[in-house]
Amino acid sequence: DEFTKTVKEANLLFWGTSLFQFTYSFIDNRISKAAQPPPFSVPRLRFVFGGVAVVHEVSQGATAGATTTICRAYLVEEFMAWGNSEFMKFVHNGNAVPLLDEDDPLYDLAQFLCFTQHVQYEKSGGLVFISDYQGFSLLSLFSAIKTEEGDDPFGEGNVGSAFLMFPKQHICNHFCKWFKLSALE
Repeated sequence: DEFTKTVKEANLLFWGTSLFQFTYSFIDNRISKAAQPPPFSVPRLRFVFGGVAVVHEVSQGATAGATTTICRAYLVEEFMAWGNSEFMKFVHNGNAVPLLDEDDPLYDLAQFLCFTQHVQYEKSGGLVFISDYQGFSLLSLFSAIKTEEGDDPFGEGNVGSAFLMFPKQHICNHFCKWFKLSALE
């Protein structure tokens, strides 16, 4: 039903935000312990803020305020005015490589997002990573979370076959190397 789908989508946003914050904790920890800072800047991104709004109505035959049923549910996300900025996909949920061409000015950002997938995959013991990175260039992201096929706890964007291919498809980049992530096979 609609309420269940809406709550699942909000849950996806919650877990995606948590995984992304975990990734930045890893990054900040590694930088703080390094002898030298990285020779590149680390993008500071975030997920869009959101929550669930639920509309209730009094159930038939119930006394006022005694029993309600859910009439509608909405996923409410913050409004973001971006002027001429384009909404774009950086990494698709079916592949572990940047969608942008190497000569695109935002290619390095797409590589950073692939690196964040590697961090999440490695630090979760190969259980989960954020995929389908999309949004407005340097601030907000929307995503899906990948796990193996199963109960689909993270919504319809979960592509189990792509999850299984991640170690073979991911190409380590300068972020992965500087932060000393393990090579995937």
